[in-house]
Amino acid sequence: MSVLSEHIEKLTSADEAERSYAAEDLGYLNEAAGVPALLERLDHEPSPVVRDAICQALIRLDGDEAIQGAIGLFASDDAQIRNLGVEVLRHKGDRSIPFLKKAMQEGDQDMRKFVLDALSGVQASGTADLYAAALADDDPNVVITAVENIGKLRAGEYVSRIEEILANGEHPMLIAACLESLAEIGNESSLAVVRRRFPELTELPTFFLTPYLKLLGAVGREREFVEIALLLPRQAAHICPVILSALIAIHRRCIHQTCPPPELSQAMRDVLETVVEGRDPPACRYQAARVLSFWAAEDDVARFLISCLESSERLVRLGAAEGLRMSQRPGLEALLLKHTLAETDIDVRPALGR
Repeated sequence: MSVLSEHIEKLTSADEAERSYAAEDLGYLNEAAGVPALLERLDHEPSPVVRDAICQALIRLDGDEAIQGAIGLFASDDAQIRNLGVEVLRHKGDRSIPFLKKAMQEGDQDMRKFVLDALSGVQASGTADLYAAALADDDPNVVITAVENIGKLRAGEYVSRIEEILANGEHPMLIAACLESLAEIGNESSLAVVRRRFPELTELPTFFLTPYLKLLGAVGREREFVEIALLLPRQAAHICPVILSALIAIHRRCIHQTCPPPELSQAMRDVLETVVEGRDPPACRYQAARVLSFWAAEDDVARFLISCLESSERLVRLGAAEGLRMSQRPGLEALLLKHTLAETDIDVRPALGR
């Protein structure tokens, strides 16, 4: 019996470990003749451990047979098997592109979506035609997946096409995907397109508001800072972290160490103080302290942030410490040193003493 035949026979062993080792050995043997046996076993294999070993073997196998076999797994009714096919193809890189193009041309809408799943987050050459076809697909789920992939890759060459889809699209999930993708790519010119589609930020439903805020955070400037900040008192609590993240991103990029414009009222600062002292998740309270620090030139805000250094919540102390440091107020060194000596948290202490 040949070594190949011996490993194939062990794939049907009653012992899970023996099946797993047999799959691993077939991968290292790297013979195309082992692919059909691995695929057949995968279709009947109950053990996740052995399934993973088969997946790793298919990844190791160099021939085109493994690529074609992985694409064939997309026809399975078992979601885990389909996901294993995606995993194999992601590791094949550029070599899989001609086969994926063929599957994209010949497959149904499910197959076309799985092809894009296999490309998600993968930098591979020769995909321009594939994505061009996907963005023009009749099935919205295929287009959504393509738009999401492009965002993850930050592929700026597709910006104009995504902007066009956003301007004319009707499918809510597709519109949201376009907003997310444009935010990931971060092209400032996209903002004008989005504003034409959604001229009033305050009238947007939450489903669109969240990705729109991410885009504003990525490319916005002082005007957008004011616009976003004025949303805070009127939005539901679950939107608060997204608003705060956008404000921090704009301030860090465009108006670092400057006071926010006077349009932002005392009421805005009151809202931030309420969040810091409230029962929101700690990360949100940290963000609120950081945003509040943009007003740290004001004595009342500085006093509040100094009081936050005594908070029982470490992230509130961290946000206050970072904010006070950024404010560069005179006379803070002695105060921060005092708190540094008393602070035991390994993250907060360096922020105080930096």
